Amino acid sequence: MSPLPELNKQTPIGIIAAGRLGSSMAIALSNTGYNVAAISSRQASHREWLSSRIENAVVVENPQTAANMANVVFITAPDRNIEDICSYIDWRSHQAVVHCAGVLPLSALDRARIAGSETAGFHPLQTFPSPDSTGRMKDVSFAIESLNPALFYWLRILATDLGGSAFKIESSQRPAYHASAVMACGLLAGLTGLAAEMWEPLGIDRADALKRMIPLLRATVDALDEKGLPDAVTGPFVRGDVETITSHLTAIAENSVKTGNAYAALARASLHIAREQGGLSDSAFEHIESLLLDGN
Repeated sequence: MSPLPELNKQTPIGIIAAGRLGSSMAIALSNTGYNVAAISSRQASHREWLSSRIENAVVVENPQTAANMANVVFITAPDRNIEDICSYIDWRSHQAVVHCAGVLPLSALDRARIAGSETAGFHPLQTFPSPDSTGRMKDVSFAIESLNPALFYWLRILATDLGGSAFKIESSQRPAYHASAVMACGLLAGLTGLAAEMWEPLGIDRADALKRMIPLLRATVDALDEKGLPDAVTGPFVRGDVETITSHLTAIAENSVKTGNAYAALARASLHIAREQGGLSDSAFEHIESLLLDGN
C-alpha cells in the first residue's frame, strides 16, 4: 500500500464530474469545514454557479486539473462513465481516488491503483434531485469500501461529519445492495405510477391520482420509520382477507395484465413479512399464496 499524506479536514479534496451528487457533496463538505480544493464540471454555467457557492474552491472544466490539486479525489459521474474517467487521468502515488457508485467494484478504479493511488468506494444511500441537495445528506447511510485502513477510517469520519453513518461493504456485495436501493427508490416510484394509472377508469389521470395518493405514501413512510417491520404493513394480506385479494386480482387483470402480474409478484414476495404480524393463519397464508401464484 502507498502511504497517504495525513487525512483530516485540511486534506485537499477534488470532486470530478460534479453533477447533482457531486455538487451537493462538494457544498456539504465545504459547509462542514472540509477543504474542497477543486471541482470539475463540463458546463460553464454550472461552474459559475459552483464558484458562487464554494468560495475557496477552484472550479475547472478539465478533470485532470482538479485531480492535480487534490490528495483525495471523488469521481461522482454516472456509473457508466466512472471507469472511463479514471482511465484517462494521470494519477500519482500518495493519492486517494474514490468512486461514489453503488454497484461498481473497486476494480473500476484499477487505472488509479496501478498508478500507485489508493482506491475506495463511498456511496450515499440517497437520491439527489438537484445540485443543491445538501440537506439530504443528514441521516444518510454511506456504503464504504477500501483496502487502505487509514482511508477507510477517514471516510467513516467524513460520513459522520456529513450527518450520516457508515457501514462496510465489499465489491462482491454491491450488486445485491444496489438492487435493494433501486427497489426502495426507483422501482417504488414506478410502482406508485402503476397505482396512479389504475385511477383512469374513475376519470382521474395519473398526475391527479398521484397528488391524491401522496398523503397515503407519506403516512406509509412515517409508519415504517416509527413502527418498523412488520407492524407498518397494513391491508388484506395482514388480515388474511381472501375475498378482497381475489377481487383485486380480477379488477387489475381486467385493466392491465402486466400490472396484475406486478401486484401478484410483489404481494407473494412480501407475504412472509405480513405473516410476521401473527394474524395470518397457515391455511390463509397457503390460500393467498396459491391465489397470487395463479395471478402471476
